[in-house]
Amino acid sequence: MQRSDIRCLIQKVIFFSRSDLVSTTSTTSLLPRFVFKPAIMELTKFMAALAVFLPIVYGAPTQAANSLHPAILAAMKRDLGLDAEQAHVRVARELKGVEVIEQLRSAAGNAFGGAWLVDGEVHVAVTDEALASEVTSAGATPQVVSNSFSKLEEAKEALDKLEIPQTLAESEEKTGIASWYVDVVANKLVLEALSASKSQAAELAKEVGLVESEFEVRTVEELPTPLATVRGGNAYYINNSGRCSVGFSVTPAGFVSAGHCGSPGNTATVSAGGANIGTFSGSVFPGNDYSYIRGSSGNTYSGTVNNYSGGSISISGSTAGGVGSSVCRSGSTTGVYCGTVRALGATVNYSQGSVRGLTQTNVCAEPGDSGGSWYSGSQAQGVTSGGSGNCNSGGVTYFQPVNPILSAYGLTLVRG
Repeated sequence: MQRSDIRCLIQKVIFFSRSDLVSTTSTTSLLPRFVFKPAIMELTKFMAALAVFLPIVYGAPTQAANSLHPAILAAMKRDLGLDAEQAHVRVARELKGVEVIEQLRSAAGNAFGGAWLVDGEVHVAVTDEALASEVTSAGATPQVVSNSFSKLEEAKEALDKLEIPQTLAESEEKTGIASWYVDVVANKLVLEALSASKSQAAELAKEVGLVESEFEVRTVEELPTPLATVRGGNAYYINNSGRCSVGFSVTPAGFVSAGHCGSPGNTATVSAGGANIGTFSGSVFPGNDYSYIRGSSGNTYSGTVNNYSGGSISISGSTAGGVGSSVCRSGSTTGVYCGTVRALGATVNYSQGSVRGLTQTNVCAEPGDSGGSWYSGSQAQGVTSGGSGNCNSGGVTYFQPVNPILSAYGLTLVRG
């Protein structure tokens, strides 16, 4: 909802208050009594809209977004070009926007075509034009599309069940399909592939029942890889060797990280040969990419994230953001970087196997950042899985959402 829309609402409310009241007199009283005409129903809707969306449009911060850490503000200014006021407003609007999206998803049912955020403003796609007015009434921008989200998601799930090799050994040219996901803005299933595998990707889309108007093949320069590494750093080491980054502290005491970082029984230490901070209790990779490292006695597991500026960022919950939401990550190789969410529920085809349910972003990351924290404001989002590119030239990075990890192991976030 734009500021001009709000002014229009206010003008209509004023108009109703003057013209849609009629004066009558009671047989028991000489005082005038006012009764509403039928238009009062519309007035009620306008008042409700004002009550709900004035805070969103004018940027009243929610509690979760009211006190963004200076390190988050600095990263959002560097990566998103937002000053402190703009960052607070955007995060607040995004948190509210996710609530609106969920309400409209339920209301639209099978006609829901997807939803996304643009600078905090909610856009909702529907396949039934008759629902556009309801989307507008809820304060979102409607877009009528051809494909329902459920149809595209079903096609993606069908792809997940296929055995798709990442590379074709018999080909002289490097081949491979990197990932596939539903692009809600394009209203298509997107498959990302190396140039030599574009035709293969198109055939796979057709194999799961899609026609050309329902999918798109996009070319990528390289295939994604998990971001673990074997080199020095100040994060945690697996069996005194490979290095990853801590995701979030949890109870029972310990922390979550990426599954490809270690296997059950592996030890985690603060440095190669350093103090023990836990043992991998559970780990899943591929399929998913998450792990739970049960903590060792004598350690303190804080509900904060390293801001790599000499301080920490407190975590207060795990409300998931939507497509277009701003998001930041912290990792032991590159520190803190921010960007936006590009897709939810992506399937990524690593050389070790496919991982489903990942979130795609335009944030960079590098080896050693794996397992590190992703957050929006003070809300935990996930742990770094893998990607392509780097933080000099830019890249695409995927993270494993945190809530499924908590559910899988019966964990609770430690809050700062």
